[in-house]
Amino acid sequence: MRLVRLLRLRDFRLLVLSNGLSSLGDELALVALTIKVFDVSHSGIAVSAVLLAGIVPLVVFSPLAGLVVDRTESTGTLAVASAIQAGLAVALAFVDPVWAIVALSFLLGSVASVASPAVFAIMPMAVEKADLTEANANMETARYIGMVAGPIIAGGLAAATGKSDAALLVDALTFLVITSAAASLTIRRPPEPVGEGGRSKGEARKGFAFIARDRVLLIAVIAIAATVLFAAMDNVAEVFFARNVLDAGNWGYGALAAVWLAGMVVGAAVIARRLANDRLAPSVLIAAFGGGMAVAIAAAFPAIGLALTMFALGGVANGVVSVAMRSLLHHRVPDHLRGRVFSAYFGVVMAGQLGATALGGVLVATLGSKTVLLIGGVGGAAIGLLGLAALAALPRSSRASKVVVVPDSERVESHVVMVRDITPPQEAEIERVEVLPSGDPSS
Repeated sequence: MRLVRLLRLRDFRLLVLSNGLSSLGDELALVALTIKVFDVSHSGIAVSAVLLAGIVPLVVFSPLAGLVVDRTESTGTLAVASAIQAGLAVALAFVDPVWAIVALSFLLGSVASVASPAVFAIMPMAVEKADLTEANANMETARYIGMVAGPIIAGGLAAATGKSDAALLVDALTFLVITSAAASLTIRRPPEPVGEGGRSKGEARKGFAFIARDRVLLIAVIAIAATVLFAAMDNVAEVFFARNVLDAGNWGYGALAAVWLAGMVVGAAVIARRLANDRLAPSVLIAAFGGGMAVAIAAAFPAIGLALTMFALGGVANGVVSVAMRSLLHHRVPDHLRGRVFSAYFGVVMAGQLGATALGGVLVATLGSKTVLLIGGVGGAAIGLLGLAALAALPRSSRASKVVVVPDSERVESHVVMVRDITPPQEAEIERVEVLPSGDPSS
């Protein structure tokens, strides 16, 4: 099996472990900080400020973070970033003023904006190109497992100790393990080479520029960002939908969240790993359409059984989208730009999520949760269909993967080479041959 073969690769196992622990640590910190700030301030505004402080840097610093990843040796950058995150998590466990928690959360998010593209840029070096989709499926599965385990561990520690500090210390421990794993990697991703003309202006924006030039990526990124915008609105409405429309109470809300996460695992681990490289872009858009339709059906015909089924299918679509999009980026983006392109993509997506979270609260208050879910579902499905139409309209040459990794060659100069003919019985001769650079790459 390909999965078994991949997991025999030591560097890949370390990256999967790092990805899962990073996700687990993020969820630990999210739950623990929410509990801690609420206990200290009893203020919803303070809780929102801390949550925003951790997310805003992922948007604001995305161009700079990607540039850092591409200009440095990425495995070392990941190790240093994880060590800094461990120190910040320890500090968060021992500070109480809300302003200090907000400041440290902002710093934690700032360092995370570098760590995420570093993992993304390193991963293709650990596996063969033909195994990228399979590898991304395993990476995303590990991330989803961390997303499920993190809140459970954080809640259990808070209940057992009466405080959230223990969860933050466990979060610090996960970052230390990631630091050790990154330092143990044998693969290296060297910094982007400097051209003869030196650095040019706009280096930090090259990720956005590359996406804008690649029409397949542009369609996919716009579609994902719009889909996330609608999905984030749905996230705000879910708790009200479960309690007020489905009349299922808190258990119903928890069940909807649980089946969605379970569906994500199935989508990544079972379906997405089988996608062919030339089907990645259509798969992103088809899954966006399917996920949106699932939510729309759940909202249009509110019943707890149907809602659970549709949310599970929506989670499957979400898992497929995540794996297919990561693999699409890996296949179409040259190595020296992967940090900046991933940061640009991630920043755009997170910006949509931030805006939609705020908008969702307003819409739920004015339109009701059922209507908001319906809007979000239909909107996501429409984005998928529009994206498929735009993709189909592209010429075949644009849809084909264009990334060819060619090592930079040094400038070749003309030389005079002495060739001595020692073939008997003729007397040795010396022939002067001028060797010039070849314009044929195959020569």
